[in-house]
Amino acid sequence: MSDDQPFYAPDLKGTAPRQAQPGEVLWTFVRASDGAPMSCELRFHGESYGWEVQILERGAMIYARGGFVLRELAVQWAEHERDAEAKG
Repeated sequence: MSDDQPFYAPDLKGTAPRQAQPGEVLWTFVRASDGAPMSCELRFHGESYGWEVQILERGAMIYARGGFVLRELAVQWAEHERDAEAKG
């Protein structure tokens, strides 16, 4: 918002909504216990935040963990979660 615009302006045009960027798919499998497709995406949020791992079930995120400084640490954690999910 520029300094010459009031705090509230009914005709103020907003910015375009943020478009989600697809993550890097690390793994996918079908869980044996209930046939649910599982996948994992890795996302980088810049040097200040680091890497985030998102675990998806049927395409919807069920949990995530972020703040990994190194990509290798994020991949290691994701593989550990894959093994836990595969076991049920």
